[in-house]
Amino acid sequence: MRSRIVLLIVAAMLGGTLGHGSSFPNAVPFKLVRGFGIVVRGEIGPESNLNFLLDTGAVPSVLSKRLAARIGVTGAKGAFALLDRTSTAEYVTADEVRFGWVHGRALPMVVIDLDGLSNVLGTRIDAIVGLDILDHQTFSIDYKHGRITSGVSGNAHHVIPAEIYVREGAPYWVLPVTLGGQTFRVLLDTGANDLALFASRTGRNVTDTANSSIRPAKVTGEIETRALQRSLMVMGDASFPKQAVVEMTNPRGTALPEIDGVLGPTAVGITRVEFDWEHTCLRWDTE
Repeated sequence: MRSRIVLLIVAAMLGGTLGHGSSFPNAVPFKLVRGFGIVVRGEIGPESNLNFLLDTGAVPSVLSKRLAARIGVTGAKGAFALLDRTSTAEYVTADEVRFGWVHGRALPMVVIDLDGLSNVLGTRIDAIVGLDILDHQTFSIDYKHGRITSGVSGNAHHVIPAEIYVREGAPYWVLPVTLGGQTFRVLLDTGANDLALFASRTGRNVTDTANSSIRPAKVTGEIETRALQRSLMVMGDASFPKQAVVEMTNPRGTALPEIDGVLGPTAVGITRVEFDWEHTCLRWDTE
């Protein structure tokens, strides 16, 4: 897959139902899967009541094979990079993709089989939507209240400058974090529940089987990880005295050479995260 890293760590059923209604007129309600995965209801073309996984690490967005066949979209084959391998997949254009106030037209998407992911989650996943549909749209994700709103709250206590890269028209955000005095550049990925670093960036190899574990990868395949010693992490103007971090085997399919790993917002206790495109910075709270 062109410039795509996949790291959704999921191993639980999706409980409950998506919320409906809100005191915020422009709010998009979502269901939080296992404390980190964001599922919203959306539409693609004439198809409604679809389940979208909002994943800021998706480059570009993903359409399930089942739905692609139903709406009749086809395209050309291209390279498809997963954590554990590089394969090929079909690239298509979805005329309209919508959820809440978010409306993408002529959105490039890659078609893959999401049945495995749906089975793991215990609910049908029709698409994985990334920042390509939210390009240059400032928005906030409120984990505590289960809603996505446009704009920033004005109440965030922390801020960090971000680097924004674009691959084939799809953006992704990279943040600098310091662990044990060493600075790493990590992909901000709402589809991850860990702070995970690549072994090649830490100067280690994930070979300690006594402390390692195999986890299901985001769309397909598996990755091996090892828990590292907790250490002081500094992110922007905030510090985390004993941050948990895992190290993973070097992903052969990674097409984002700028990053040293991935960071899931909830892995550091973030309860609200705000993507400020105007000032190219991330704002957040941990309470």
